Amino acid sequence: MTLVKRMAPVCLVVIGALALQAPAVSAHGGPGGDTVVVHPGQLIQDAIDAARPGTTIVVEPGVYHESLQITTDSITLRGADPDDANTVLAPPAVPPTNLCTTVNGAPSGICVLGQFTPDGQVLKTVDNDRISGLKIQDFPASGVFGLATDRLSVSEVTALNDGEYGIARFASTGSRLVHNQTAGNQEAGLYVGDSPDADTVVSDNRTWNNGWGVFVRHSQEVQVTDNESWGNCLGVLVLDDGSSGGVGDVTVRDNRVHDNNRSCPPNEEHPFPISGGGIVAIGAVHTGIDHNTVTGNVGSTQVSGGVVLISAQPIDGGASESNDTVRDNRLRGNQLADIVWDGAGAGNKFFDNECASSMPPGLCGE
Repeated sequence: MTLVKRMAPVCLVVIGALALQAPAVSAHGGPGGDTVVVHPGQLIQDAIDAARPGTTIVVEPGVYHESLQITTDSITLRGADPDDANTVLAPPAVPPTNLCTTVNGAPSGICVLGQFTPDGQVLKTVDNDRISGLKIQDFPASGVFGLATDRLSVSEVTALNDGEYGIARFASTGSRLVHNQTAGNQEAGLYVGDSPDADTVVSDNRTWNNGWGVFVRHSQEVQVTDNESWGNCLGVLVLDDGSSGGVGDVTVRDNRVHDNNRSCPPNEEHPFPISGGGIVAIGAVHTGIDHNTVTGNVGSTQVSGGVVLISAQPIDGGASESNDTVRDNRLRGNQLADIVWDGAGAGNKFFDNECASSMPPGLCGE
């Protein structure tokens, strides 16, 4: 049993760009450092296909009905006015027949793809791509989807009402997901998965009314800091899904996690209801949860409470939580309790938490 579906297997490919017909876009700049401007009525994918490493593609305000795919290193794709997020990417009338659609089973807003095997093992990464200043909404798969990437940056992106993830990266390293807004996505607003060497920062985002606000699964070395997560079924989830390597060396710090009381009913992915979870760590090892403000997360499910630290063994055969630290958090108004621990793992520490209730008793204060 898992709490979310994994990426579907795909065919082994050497990825190439697909040619699209559209009016020419304007460009200027020197070799390897061109700036291309895309205007309403033109195709963004046309500019991506023609871009060399180092190209910046600036998209003017408007609504663009495209599903984009990036497979070239060092491409910057950004809206012309990121403060207003008025450059909008929406689903095309006819889904593209590209690898992105094949991988996801449906169109996503933007895919950044390296080369990989049918089971998702990385053959070659695509490096240093940057996406910013766009609003991406209503895609049947994900808003932004990265696979086999190195140093992918997604910032100042608004991902709304997508059928799977808002912003997700699989089997990648060195990612930065910062200053984004994700809302109304069926699975996670922000997702880090399948990355034993994730070395990823998820910081200064606002994520609400998704299934999970921030989700770290089967990954190591992830920093989840200074985010606000509310109105989800779970605010922040760190999960060992039973895959080799587990999940660990995750830092969850200085986040505001409140009122994550949306109800996710049982389904084939989690055959039990989920609601009222603030920061939930299942089978995490060497993970720190500290200096967070966690309030008003109320539920009666097995993952309900302010900070919940439990074993993955009875859920999906994963590890028991071990060598985790829960400290200096401010918790109030959470149920089942402000801190919930099943006591299964070894080496876990709880101290200096400001809270009123814990299961078992004694986990608040020193």
